[in-house]
Amino acid sequence: MVSIIRIPPVALLLIVCFAVHVVQAQEGTTDDSLPRTGPEIYGGIFVFGSLPQNRNLNVGGEALPSTRIKNAGGGGFRAGVFPAFTGYVVGIQAESFGLGHEVTAPASMGSSGIQAGRGTLLAWTTMVSLLVQYPGTQFKPYAGIGAGWSSSYLVDTQFTKGPVTQSGTLRDTSPAFQYFAGLRTHVTESVFVFGEYKYFASRYQWSGSLEPSLDFRTHIVAIGVGLAF
Repeated sequence: MVSIIRIPPVALLLIVCFAVHVVQAQEGTTDDSLPRTGPEIYGGIFVFGSLPQNRNLNVGGEALPSTRIKNAGGGGFRAGVFPAFTGYVVGIQAESFGLGHEVTAPASMGSSGIQAGRGTLLAWTTMVSLLVQYPGTQFKPYAGIGAGWSSSYLVDTQFTKGPVTQSGTLRDTSPAFQYFAGLRTHVTESVFVFGEYKYFASRYQWSGSLEPSLDFRTHIVAIGVGLAF
């Protein structure tokens, strides 16, 4: 049997960016105006729209069908560095961002009787990512993958599963991952703007009598501004 290896689109973009830079370096066509004596350090802030996938809440070990997660937004900040010894192609970035979504599951019939749930999901996430960029002067396309921790609060909750109910504010901290691609455009040598697509996921598992959980996944479109040093 012949197995087919599937390369994720982001991984393919990373490979292409790196290959292009290597070829240009060998041909002597890379941009010599970039600084070559120290690391490229940057920081920025951003806002975004979050378009979540509708995945069912799980309450008492049973899924609540037709769970809906409303589109919403958020914002955050980031800082990163591209060391000189990588040719300013490979870098590392740390970022933190917050988001919020309304989550509702209408009443349905479960194994224990009527079940339903609702709450407001608020999450603050800190991620560390590996990036690859094309080190141009004005335009710098980039892509990356990252992992970290997401601290979530589920507030204004109301869960029902047959005779058992649960309410209040729930908290959880769970592993999270992301992959992303974007374009950084320099307005001046130091000031830049950027746009980015990000896919983010974390599985939140809250405590309580019904132990609600949510396999949260969302598409994020962000815009931001920053400074490079």
